[in-house]
Amino acid sequence: MAPKSTSRSAELAADLKTGIASALSADSSLTPHAAMLKITKEMLANNPFVTPAGCPVNALPPELLAHIFVVGTKMEEEEWNEVEEDEEDEELCAMDYDVRDGWTDEEDVDPAGLDDAVVAKLKAKGKVQQREDGAMDVDGEEEESSSGEEEEEEMQLPFQVLVSHVCRHWREVAIETPELWTRLTFSEGAPYEKSSVWIQRAKGGPLDIDIDCAITDEDDFVDAIEDLDEQHEHGQCDDPHCGLSSPMHCVLPDLSQILDIIIPLVAQWRSFDVTTGTWKDMHKLLSRLSECPSAPLLESLGLYHCEDNEDYDTFSPAELKEPLLIFNGNAPKLRDVLLWGVHLDWDRSLTLLSDLRDLKLSYHAEDVRPSFATFSKIINSSPNLRTLDLSLSGPREHNLEENDWGADIIEIPSLTELVFCYHRPSYAIELLKRLSTPNVHNLALDFDEDDYTEVVKQLTLPMPKTSKSILVGLEHMKISGLPCNRAGIDSMLAQLAGLKTLNLNCSNIEEQEIFNQLFPKNVTASGSTTQNQRINCPNLYKIIATGITGSEMCSFISARKEAGAPIKQVMMSEEDEIDEGDIKWLREHVEELDFFEPSDEEFDDDDDELEVEEFPPWYD
Repeated sequence: MAPKSTSRSAELAADLKTGIASALSADSSLTPHAAMLKITKEMLANNPFVTPAGCPVNALPPELLAHIFVVGTKMEEEEWNEVEEDEEDEELCAMDYDVRDGWTDEEDVDPAGLDDAVVAKLKAKGKVQQREDGAMDVDGEEEESSSGEEEEEEMQLPFQVLVSHVCRHWREVAIETPELWTRLTFSEGAPYEKSSVWIQRAKGGPLDIDIDCAITDEDDFVDAIEDLDEQHEHGQCDDPHCGLSSPMHCVLPDLSQILDIIIPLVAQWRSFDVTTGTWKDMHKLLSRLSECPSAPLLESLGLYHCEDNEDYDTFSPAELKEPLLIFNGNAPKLRDVLLWGVHLDWDRSLTLLSDLRDLKLSYHAEDVRPSFATFSKIINSSPNLRTLDLSLSGPREHNLEENDWGADIIEIPSLTELVFCYHRPSYAIELLKRLSTPNVHNLALDFDEDDYTEVVKQLTLPMPKTSKSILVGLEHMKISGLPCNRAGIDSMLAQLAGLKTLNLNCSNIEEQEIFNQLFPKNVTASGSTTQNQRINCPNLYKIIATGITGSEMCSFISARKEAGAPIKQVMMSEEDEIDEGDIKWLREHVEELDFFEPSDEEFDDDDDELEVEEFPPWYD
């Protein structure tokens, strides 16, 4: 924890007193003032915040120094983005927080705003302790550990804040460089002084806004307080505008107050991402956005409504169902759109949702999806569309009797990545029959519960207006769930000759069988007695696997190598069974071995038994 400022002052005064006395004793000709100057100079000789004489950095033009700061900030953001992509449940990033001025190890978290259940959970986990004066501390650990345990890694300040505290010259350059202060998260809590200062420092430049208001569950609330409190222990910055936010404010942001700050700045938004845990908050946001005349600089839009919902046939709450048009349909630079459980007035949003590069639609109730005709117009208005994600979303359900989808084909020759998840088999088949994506190289599939054999069969058939299936051109594929029979697996793998990387979740027996069929097999052709070796996915060089043991992976790598189709890169779930011997053997036989933490969808810690003893009845 950060030591109290009074302790620092007392320690400095004691050092000065001792040093002056020693200097006067060693040189009687010194006056007390001269001794003070001498000792002060000696104490500052190795001060890291004083630039050494002759430092070449001092000679750099301010423009070049500012460019270095901008590059460093971007590199740090890219590193954190990679962490977030690799680990979806990663702890909140350090760069999202700042260190508050004056925070000490005696500052309390007032539990008055927590209900008894939450306080009880915090007490049970040792995060709240009763003090003698009746107040409660969050994390009552002493400043120094008596057990001799190693200190946790020190909290890392955002790069732009760090460089602004090196010396006066660097601070002036940093503060006068608008590009360093464009990313706003409002995680410091009301009244959002830090974010307001960053907005001022951005000097009217483009803003990248990312707001998370999604914590609604008590367990999430407790976990957030734990995570943030651990980070607060290391706050040591004296800048009042870069202070680590208190857990209470981080966990419970005031969306209305944030919107009051940023809505007047909509003309500066370059990227805008908001996550809410309730539709009430999202509807509040959409209502405010519907009042904005335009978003002239907006390039990326992400709206996430993460409230748990078991019914995706009918939208709820019905009284807030009415769709809205945001930005008056005017965002001419918009290229990337992600709508997770958030619906718009699709028909009036055709201009807004045109000329897109990436479109991701997820978790939309059936009655708030666009019609097939409107969906087609959205896709056809983006000739450079490269990524399409349809996860439990897409055009409204096909009515076979009315044939409301018609026979029109949606051609997307520019598309290179398709994510297709959580659809009913009949819906998936009908939509695949109308999609022509001849240049897709990356396909992600995730289905469960039903039999998707007919969906797999549709994937193996030529796409409309082409002579090849979507599988033939794939280089990268992710299968998180694909229950189908053995014949479906064989027909699918037979078309994946060009596949280079495969991400496979083998937590269920059907996907485990896909893995098994990647082993080289000796087969006998019909009417022949000669055995030939068959290798599915012969160009596969990287596999990412969940639900595979170390011994199974070793056998797989060995068999592929002996067959002349070696695997060069392996990534395995850190939750799977693998011993040190397996790790050593794998490192000796592949070029790269890494481990990852699976997301909740890929692995369930509460499942003691992942294997299914029997195939479902439709498998054979």
